[in-house]
Formats: sequence, C-alpha cells, structure tokens
Amino acid sequence: MTALYQILKHLVLPPGFLILLLVVGFTFSFLKFRRLGRVMLAVGILFLYLLSISPTADLLLTPLESKYTPLKPERLPRTGTLVVLSGGASATDYLPVSSRLTQSSTKRLLEAVRLYHLMDRPKIVISGGSGNPFAQVTESELMRELLLDLGIPGKRIVIEGKSRNTFENGKAIQQLRLTPPIVLITSASHMERADKVFKTLGIHSLPAPCDFKARWSANDPLRFFPSGGALNTSTAAIYEYLGTWWYDLTGKF
Repeated sequence: MTALYQILKHLVLPPGFLILLLVVGFTFSFLKFRRLGRVMLAVGILFLYLLSISPTADLLLTPLESKYTPLKPERLPRTGTLVVLSGGASATDYLPVSSRLTQSSTKRLLEAVRLYHLMDRPKIVISGGSGNPFAQVTESELMRELLLDLGIPGKRIVIEGKSRNTFENGKAIQQLRLTPPIVLITSASHMERADKVFKTLGIHSLPAPCDFKARWSANDPLRFFPSGGALNTSTAAIYEYLGTWWYDLTGKF
C-alpha cells in the first residue's frame, strides 16, 4: 500500500502530472483528438511555467507558513523535550550525512540545536523512519548522526525510526510518554498538519516552525523566470494542501 501511495503521489504532484498531461496532449495532437491535444499542451505548458516561478510558489506557501510564527526565546521553556520530525533522506551511504539529509531535515535539526542551547539541556527526540518503501534508510538515525557531529551528547538524543508519515509520527510520540513541555519542530509549511495530528492524539505541544521558504520580493524581475527551486517549493505546498485535506477526510484530525 505504501509503495502504491508513493507511485500515485509522484503521478499526481508536479512535475509528474504535468509531464503526463504534455505526453497525452502531444499524442492526441497526432490523432483525431488534435484540438483537445493542443489544448492539453497549452494548459500543461502554462501550469509548468506558473508553478516554476517564485510568485506562484510564495502565493501557495504563504497561507501555510503564516499560521505559525517562529518561537521566540522568551516563550521557550527552560526544560522539556524537543521533538523533531524527519523530512527525508537519501539512501546513498557513500556520501557524508550532511549530503544525505534533505534541506528540510537539515533545517529542522539546526533549529533543534539552536533551541537546545537556549534551554537547559533538554532531550531531543527525532521521529521518522523512511517514507520511501524503495529506499533502505532510517531518517532519524541519520539525523542523530548529524546531531552528534554538531556536538549534542548522545545521551540527550532519542530516536524513533518506524513511523512513515505525520500521523505515524504522532502515534509513535504518543507512546514514548515524553517529559513535558513538548516543543514540536518541523517545517513551517508542515506545522499545521503536524500540530493538528498531535492535538487530536492528546499531545500538547509548543509549535516551533522553521525552514520558511516564502521569499516575497516584488522588485525582483528574475522572480518571473522559471527555476527548479520554485517548482520544488510549489510542489511541497501542493503536497501539504492535499495531505491536510486527506487527513481531514480520513478523520486523522
């Protein structure tokens, strides 16, 4: 089921569905559905452009990221537990750990280290196995390795390496019976879904969003040129909207 989900996710999200739309449109343009094929090609090219520019990426991300503000030091408890949700990793074990973790995983860890030094040596709990059934990697183990390299004592780190998604993160954290208050660390665009799951499971946490990606700059004309980074950001935002809708539909919060 997990493998099927991953395949469908890559087909539904950009650029997968855009490429599929362009291929079908191109094929139709040589058959008796020529007019429909041309329309599909035009729509596919238009959406590929729109999703690949920064203004669209920012427009999609801002509603997600604006719901939670960065955690200020004066609101941070002196004791408690920092809970970090993993955000992806590569199975290429010949690379250093700093290259194997995704940008989201790395930024979440950096925020955990920052907050750790502002608190009185809290426990850091890292939750996440692998969301990719085709990759043999435990994301939380790699994140622990990087924390050790950054000088965090091993006895202050706890890993949970079986959960495969946000809901399973919450269920696993629920079973650990952690010392409150709990500070929840994840990307700003992902925080709403994670926070809702935790609250539904009865886990009272203090949100500490990080990895903000929206970068409004109205005076920069280069923002209207397509880029891979903007496309990735748009895709991440669409994934969060779909994930939140699916969790709501299936009663996970």
